[in-house]
Amino acid sequence: MSCTTHSDDYWDYDNPSEWQKHFPAAAGLCQSPIDIHAHKTIPHHYPPFVFSDKYHSNELFKLINNGHQVTATLADHTYGQSEKDLWFNGSGLTGRFYFVNFHLHWGRDDRHGSEHEIDGYQYPAEAHVVFKNQETGQLAVFAYIFTVCNQTQKGNKEWEKYCDAASQLTNQNDTIQCMFDLSQLMQANDRQFFRYTGSLTTPPCTEGVIWTIFIQKIAIKEESLNQLRQNLMRKVYRPIQPLNNRTVFRNY
Repeated sequence: MSCTTHSDDYWDYDNPSEWQKHFPAAAGLCQSPIDIHAHKTIPHHYPPFVFSDKYHSNELFKLINNGHQVTATLADHTYGQSEKDLWFNGSGLTGRFYFVNFHLHWGRDDRHGSEHEIDGYQYPAEAHVVFKNQETGQLAVFAYIFTVCNQTQKGNKEWEKYCDAASQLTNQNDTIQCMFDLSQLMQANDRQFFRYTGSLTTPPCTEGVIWTIFIQKIAIKEESLNQLRQNLMRKVYRPIQPLNNRTVFRNY
């Protein structure tokens, strides 16, 4: 999960164990991602999410290759749209959380790529949608695990659109604008998820981030992931970090 670009000169995905030399928080006790052992999670009933109306309409986003991944933010002052129109509340979180960005993590092949693992299993890719409570500064992230389509499945069209657009950004700081329907990207109506407190998964690896990892997988075509692997970066994920006695809750 990315929420900053202030640290480009000091890190890459080839040596994540070296991040703590420049970013002390990376050596903290509440880091992300983690391996979630489902049978060790604690059941908890969370109230529903409530989303603003704009999540169900096409909005214009700007994608940028920041040298580590391709991040999508709301396009600047276009059609009168504003980050203040994209928010959610509920689900046990205090206050209103506004959209910051969304992005995707992937690996060199289909055996690697997701940042979180579930019962020791790593998936081909993982998407993060980042939110921030503007009053408290609290960060919250929705995480979505991907599987590669089989012969009977159709891929998620919005994420395929992301891959098509992102794969064109072959140089750092390249940008492109594209319309997306966040409700189709996020598919948050399935309320089965895991919840825990962790950190950013990119430097500075700040802790105190509330993670929601949705259980239902999103299908994507292998060709879409190969576009990213071949045209951009081969690998953009952080290895799992120690749980260190943290509690992981499940809402199902």
